[in-house]
Amino acid sequence: MAKLSFQQTCISLPNGAQGVLAQAPHLTRAHVSIAIAAGYLDEPRTLPGLAHLLEHVLTTAPLEAFSNISLLTWFSQHQGSLNAHTDDYVTDVHFSIPAETLEAAALTVASQLARPAFSPSVICAEVAAIDAERQTRQHSSAMQRLSAIATLSDPQHIGAGCRHGNAQTLGSDMALLLEALTAFHRDHYHGGRVSIAIISPWATETVTHLIKRMATLFSPPTPSAPSLAITPRWSRQLSAKVASTGNTVELLWPLPSAIARHQLIALSGLADSIQQGYLVEQFPDSITDYRATLAPSGATDTFSLTLSGTATQEQVEALAAALGERLAAFCATLLGTAPNDHDIVWQPPAETLQLAPAWFARARRQALARRFVTPPPEHQPGASPFAANNARWLLDNASPSPSPPAFDRQPAAYPAVQRWCGQYGVSDDFAALATTAWAACFVPGAVIVPSPLTAQRLALQDIVFKQENSPHGSWVIAMGSQANHAMVALLEDAVLAVSKAQEGLLAQQLIQRLTPLPATPAVWVSHQAELDTISQALAALTCRSLTTTAGNTPRAAPSAADTQPANVAIMRTLILPGSPAQRWLLAAAEKYHSATFFQQARYEHRLGYVAAVRRGDGAPCSLGYVVQTSNGVQSSAGTVSAGEKRIEEKLISITNAIWQTPDKILQAQLPALIPPETPLAALVLQWQSLLAGTHQPLHRLGQQPIDSPALTQLLSQISTLGHWQTHWLDSAGHYFVSD
Repeated sequence: MAKLSFQQTCISLPNGAQGVLAQAPHLTRAHVSIAIAAGYLDEPRTLPGLAHLLEHVLTTAPLEAFSNISLLTWFSQHQGSLNAHTDDYVTDVHFSIPAETLEAAALTVASQLARPAFSPSVICAEVAAIDAERQTRQHSSAMQRLSAIATLSDPQHIGAGCRHGNAQTLGSDMALLLEALTAFHRDHYHGGRVSIAIISPWATETVTHLIKRMATLFSPPTPSAPSLAITPRWSRQLSAKVASTGNTVELLWPLPSAIARHQLIALSGLADSIQQGYLVEQFPDSITDYRATLAPSGATDTFSLTLSGTATQEQVEALAAALGERLAAFCATLLGTAPNDHDIVWQPPAETLQLAPAWFARARRQALARRFVTPPPEHQPGASPFAANNARWLLDNASPSPSPPAFDRQPAAYPAVQRWCGQYGVSDDFAALATTAWAACFVPGAVIVPSPLTAQRLALQDIVFKQENSPHGSWVIAMGSQANHAMVALLEDAVLAVSKAQEGLLAQQLIQRLTPLPATPAVWVSHQAELDTISQALAALTCRSLTTTAGNTPRAAPSAADTQPANVAIMRTLILPGSPAQRWLLAAAEKYHSATFFQQARYEHRLGYVAAVRRGDGAPCSLGYVVQTSNGVQSSAGTVSAGEKRIEEKLISITNAIWQTPDKILQAQLPALIPPETPLAALVLQWQSLLAGTHQPLHRLGQQPIDSPALTQLLSQISTLGHWQTHWLDSAGHYFVSD
């Protein structure tokens, strides 16, 4: 199976900035990351959360050239997307944009990061947003993990304290915060800490010139600028417990504070090798999955191995020693090598759907490499990071779940299975798919639980495996020369489990409801020969009783303490039958309405710290306008509070107003065709279209000219065929929908 790879070009500039670029001629959008080597662990001790606040302010403050437009708004208006992320040692702003708009977008973002204009009103609003984020996420597994990691730090290290920020740690003195943000920006947002990464269809020479223009906007470092060096932070404590509902163990091997760039590259390659099945035979039967990561979030100065399943602390200690010895032996030859050019080609991971997330993760890792002091050429690496007794580990405190029981009887009749066979045009997206086999299966209302280490074992057979779970169903897909046989084996060994309790923002959970899923099992295969066999195996799986499995224990009802203050997500949806023209209309509306809705919902009406427009594509098609608030508007099951009713009324008012858009403006916003960026993405897009009731993903419909009378007629269907609903979901798990 052919793998994507892209040549890279690296640039070093006089002001200390660094750049890397890759050309991908098949892209229609460019993906850009501007990473700053500064993060949580660079903040003043007196203001935890300052780096996070600066990230927020940079993306929401007005641009110098547009007094009422922020970066987020600018990208919404130009059919792009922008986000930012603050981690231990790196903050990055990353975006995707149509290739023809790359130059304007890149210079706009670089200018804002290099020379922002801070506003007390924006600072105040973003402190409130950060506080609301903390309230929503404070009981999540990610925050519990961060807290556990902090206990493993040296008590004198800043990493032993808060690293997210909230209203209490940041305070209410806007003059003080303005001064602190200005100083933090001056000390850290300069050329000596800037790394720019661009992958686009543009020629190398053109992008090189653009990166140089972007970099010159940043000042060179001052003589008094803080050092880039990473201070060792790990104490002698070797383990900590994480309160969670799953059963996982995370092993952390701290990296040396001085390590050469090519050695980090070797460690990154080691993580990729482990993902592809290396070490798969080393784990006991109780381990069901694992993931290796260089520089994981929250512990970016470590090599991490996360194990899912059950294990006692004694087993973990023995496993850590055995794995450390094996990894040390594998890594010894790589860490002792001299610098070379084996990093000039970027090959995204096999399971990559879109290039952007993989490219942004790579850019963050390259920016992190600047934080490690590069030894002189004659330096020889010291002790391996995998030396004995160097591992730390995080253990959850959940009770082990019983293994799924065996089933020895089947009902007389199998359920009906929807079936599709053939390419459905995916070979037009990627010619490599014309000769590649695949198989995909879907089960409604349950989670498919494969046998242990399925993804890694399939990777050893050069088969890519991907799974997606939601409360409404679960699907798996396998791609590779023996994918059909692998899928049969997977289904025969799998069990079904109840849907896992969701985490993350309530708004994201509501948005998942936009796309309909079938009420019966479904299969899609590339070749007719295995269709019946796979359909029978899926039918047999769905006949088995649901069981509670490790990592999928239903969450108990939240206590009063868990739901104070209450968080509520409210979404106003528009549903249309799903004709091609209607799908295009909602895609255009999503792009055009995003900036206006964000501005009105978040700032003018202050409906919540989340405000977004999202689309569900298929037949029917849908558009959702969602907000999330933590203003204490809590309701009981099946009821709507007065506060929620006021938010609904505001949502109705805003959506009614923005649908009065003049025809010519909406017509100009018809979305550009955005084809999938990888073969796996092409398969997943087609598979999701089949599940959503249509045979054609939006990008393959073709953009038909829509004149003003046709658009007027199409808009009239909003009132005749459109169905509006309001959805509520609160932090206690209460869900309610009304017309």
